[in-house]
Amino acid sequence: MFVIYHTGSTVRVGPTENGRPHSLYAKSYKTAHHAAKTCTKFNATGGIGPGPYGWCSYAHYVKNVVRKVERVNLMSGKTYIEESNTLSCCSPASETYWSM
Repeated sequence: MFVIYHTGSTVRVGPTENGRPHSLYAKSYKTAHHAAKTCTKFNATGGIGPGPYGWCSYAHYVKNVVRKVERVNLMSGKTYIEESNTLSCCSPASETYWSM
């Protein structure tokens, strides 16, 4: 299995109905070819450089891409450890989490 992720936030993404990347539509690809082809479409912004998205095998993603980060709970002020790919709506360090 292969996945596509945003290299800055390490959040997995997938194509929406319009073909744009979004974290709500994250999916796994059966072949490296399909993951690479979709990732190339996501990175086709006309800019210079490799683009903001990358792809790899799921095992590599879990072992090497996702990392643990230290964040501060917005309400209590205490620090805690969470994965780098945690969405803001699921992270106690964000205002979105506390306003839902």
